Amino acid sequence: MRRTSRRRSSARCASRRSPSTGGEPMESSQEGSLVMVKLADGDDLFANLEGAARRHGIESGAVLWGIGMIRDFELGFFVGPQYERRTFRDRHELLALHGSISLQAEPRLHLHVAAGGPDYAVVGGHLFRAKACVVNEICLAKFEAIRLTRVLNPTTGLRELVLPP
Repeated sequence: MRRTSRRRSSARCASRRSPSTGGEPMESSQEGSLVMVKLADGDDLFANLEGAARRHGIESGAVLWGIGMIRDFELGFFVGPQYERRTFRDRHELLALHGSISLQAEPRLHLHVAAGGPDYAVVGGHLFRAKACVVNEICLAKFEAIRLTRVLNPTTGLRELVLPP
């Protein structure tokens, strides 16, 4: 008996809903200073993480980890006063997601990512944008006393984190 398998395009993910119609909202739940966030297929990673931070009162905090899949994402590698950017349309496994949250400063989310493609090659760098593919599970931490702010460093050209004494 001959077996056949259907292969989905690597550029698309199975969609449970249409992001353009609103669909299911991003899910989140808090325990102490930790917040778990679940993103569904097509959710904008940045908009939803910022929304979760606001919903749970995280003015300053950290993205501790994130796993799942992403697509339509843009990475950057810092070279001098700017980033070299590259866009990836195909889905990739979200191997690692880390960063800082400072809602009173720009950028509000400073995220770095490592993602594995269908060829098992890993790409990574500064994350500028991404959409969840299938599902994302992300853990945030809320800082109670530490207030993160950012100030432009004229030497690097970056809005760098400033920590209180």
